[in-house]
Amino acid sequence: MKRLIHILFLAAAAVAALPASGQPHEFVRPPYLRLGDTVGLVAPAGRLPVPADSTRIRELFASWGLHAKFSPHSYDASEPYLSAPDAERAADLQQMIDDPSVRAVIACRGGYGSVRLLSRLRLEELRWNPKWLVGFSDITTLHLALAHVGVESIHGPMPGSSLFWEEEESIESLRRALFGLAGRFDVPPHASNIRGSASGRLVGGNLTVICAACGTPDDIYSEEPTILFIEEVNEHVYRVDRMLQQLLHSGALSNVQAVVVGDFTRMAGVEQFGSDAYGVVAEALAPLGIPVLFGFPAGHDRLNMAIYLGRRARVTVGERGASLEFAD
Repeated sequence: MKRLIHILFLAAAAVAALPASGQPHEFVRPPYLRLGDTVGLVAPAGRLPVPADSTRIRELFASWGLHAKFSPHSYDASEPYLSAPDAERAADLQQMIDDPSVRAVIACRGGYGSVRLLSRLRLEELRWNPKWLVGFSDITTLHLALAHVGVESIHGPMPGSSLFWEEEESIESLRRALFGLAGRFDVPPHASNIRGSASGRLVGGNLTVICAACGTPDDIYSEEPTILFIEEVNEHVYRVDRMLQQLLHSGALSNVQAVVVGDFTRMAGVEQFGSDAYGVVAEALAPLGIPVLFGFPAGHDRLNMAIYLGRRARVTVGERGASLEFAD
């Protein structure tokens, strides 16, 4: 009986901590990692290549002074595309969220499938037991949901991807983000840049996933001045334009003060559409009259720098280059 009362008390506290819908709220910042901490590895979307090298991943985190704990279905090969049935993937992720010994939850890879878990998850528990959630691509779904819960997260490389191991700087950026060492990123000049400076809370991720969330409870968090980060892979440029038009016409960008454009990798249809992806983005966003930073090294390419989502930041775009700097 006492245990039941305790559980009900914690549940009530979690609900009370949630922000009111449509109102700005303070974001919870999970504690940065310390030597000896444990990170949980999960596969909430696509399944990992077989065979997956868990030993290599364990050794990497061990070299950072961390322990790696894999969820039961991290390397499940029972499904043709998803890593496991929805119930099992959701249970794996929730178990890592609930496990007090786990201080960060890192997705092994993206693909597709995270959106199928949302109704099965209790992400609001991270308001009173915060820990970092890490990933990109399809994991954008979880980042968007966490923004509405009011919890910072990390958009960063995932160790189940082959690209993860091809660029040491990306790996180091993840370590720095987890240990609280990522503060400012300087970016060279880009021909498509739109100059200016602005501040806001950084949100976003994969453009396709962002657009898929439009009109749902997990669409772009915009209850306060916002900086939007976008990246994309394997798309036709006309579809990039269509997605941007959707965001513009839906009003999703009404409180966006600046846009940070990451990698748009392996785009198709440039000759047919008459513009590359960056040109499409620049043309679509120019009427907003806000600074746009192009060439930020994050997304589906070898260099994929880890950044904090849900944190206030400042974007400065000038003649000699640009920067993204987190407020604290």
